[in-house]
Amino acid sequence: MITSAPTGISWDIIPYPQAILALQEAEQLNICFRAMGLVNGYCNQILRATVDTEQLSGPNYRVTIEQDTGNTRIILSRWPITQILAAQFAPNAVMPRQWTQVTSGNWDIEYPIIGVYNSSTPSSSGEGGQSILLGTNNLDWSLGRNGYRVSVSYVNGWPHCGTTASSNAGVSALQVDDVTAFAGAGAFIYDGANTEEVHVSTVVATTPLVLPNGGGIAQAGPGTINLRSPTAFSHGSGVVVSSLPQDILWATILAATTQALESGIDAITIQNIPGSQTVGGHGVSDLTLSWKTILKPFKRTI
Repeated sequence: MITSAPTGISWDIIPYPQAILALQEAEQLNICFRAMGLVNGYCNQILRATVDTEQLSGPNYRVTIEQDTGNTRIILSRWPITQILAAQFAPNAVMPRQWTQVTSGNWDIEYPIIGVYNSSTPSSSGEGGQSILLGTNNLDWSLGRNGYRVSVSYVNGWPHCGTTASSNAGVSALQVDDVTAFAGAGAFIYDGANTEEVHVSTVVATTPLVLPNGGGIAQAGPGTINLRSPTAFSHGSGVVVSSLPQDILWATILAATTQALESGIDAITIQNIPGSQTVGGHGVSDLTLSWKTILKPFKRTI
């Protein structure tokens, strides 16, 4: 994706002119990893879908009891929350913990993400929230401030993966490297002229993730995503399948481009080529400002 994007970068001279194809591809992959780290670091969280287990103490600032409903409102660290997998609580003063499981389904996402699930097309904007609600008859003020310890397992972020095997046109299942959060999601298969939109019905992980403290399992990691309708095109191995907003993908490509320019080779080679990201004397600092500006709506602030 970075070599096909309109950045004006001469990728065939990285890591150095006349390097063999294997070395070029190896460094391109390293650049992608570093760009991903830059983007996640700037946003203070991983943007692709992950399964997380988080513990907090309350009632307090991040764990509050709603006076009128009796529900417990919990502000978790990462967003957007797309699924609650398990929740439990224990008296904070008692160790080892004596956990009480919250009944499955006795919870809700306060601000569900729009445009990924039960939508006709994936979203292109930052939306959703990082707070959840637990039903009444769970936490209360009987043990005082910070009297409870709460543990929540949840899924956050946008589904994003790569295919691990080639597939023919007309198939309804794809082998991928991460099925996390894909069940029910809309996504794009980014494959040049064969790019297409798909909707996922179910997923099956090769080895489901076991959640801590009896919280069950989560479908995460390599596995199979099953589509509602067959694909229109054939696709090779390593093709990106993603629900990430396109502006996140573009910001990551720009973050990768800054690394190529900082090498000192391309900065001279492409400076005045029409279509280059550095036309008119713009440099690395301009591109850095650009990708950071794009990502502002996706920063974690709490």
